[in-house]
Amino acid sequence: MTQLTIVQEFKTPGRGPSGLAWDGTHLWNADFSRARIFRLDVRQAEASGILAPDDELLCPGTLSGLAWDGQGLWQALHNDGVVRRLNPTTHDIDMDYAIGHGWLAGLAWDGRLLWAVAQQQGQLLGIDPQSGNVQRTLSAPVAGGGLDFHAGHLWLGFPDRMTYDSDSESFDWANDPPAFALAQIDPATGQEVARYGLDFLPMGVAWVGADIWLSHARHGKLLRARLP
Repeated sequence: MTQLTIVQEFKTPGRGPSGLAWDGTHLWNADFSRARIFRLDVRQAEASGILAPDDELLCPGTLSGLAWDGQGLWQALHNDGVVRRLNPTTHDIDMDYAIGHGWLAGLAWDGRLLWAVAQQQGQLLGIDPQSGNVQRTLSAPVAGGGLDFHAGHLWLGFPDRMTYDSDSESFDWANDPPAFALAQIDPATGQEVARYGLDFLPMGVAWVGADIWLSHARHGKLLRARLP
């Protein structure tokens, strides 16, 4: 399996970087340790090597996935199975849906549906943003992390491979040694198109031009990567 090429690493504003979303100008990073979403100028960071926020949103809850729909930010609350839409200008919550389906991780917007990673169930959920109803379900690896939509495909970070034990409410490795990857997935069929190796589970994935930004929660970093 071909490895992603890491181009640059940055220390994050908080200790728990999770979801990432690109709005066309700025990169947004949800941080579960500080219950905030930071707005980051990545062009300045690429030049200076320092990643500093120029705005932040206070968002109570255990933050996980993040997605930009062209006007606002969608955010997942991990343990609550909730997604909500935030107005980054007013900081108001425009929509709030209890999705269920267990723990929610990455989010992605495809122009019509909001996609969410259901970690325990090993699913990608296609959610109608007007009703909050799940309209489509795709099979995915258990314990999936960050998610983005780019060039007609879903891009999912995941561990290869884990199982979920409902009695202990924990994930266990099915493979030894542990491995991680970023998969390119066809949203029409759910089939994996390509896979790229990683040495960590990215809880945030966001395409910015030709770069893929990844969040490394364990080390408190954001990484700028490229396909080989």
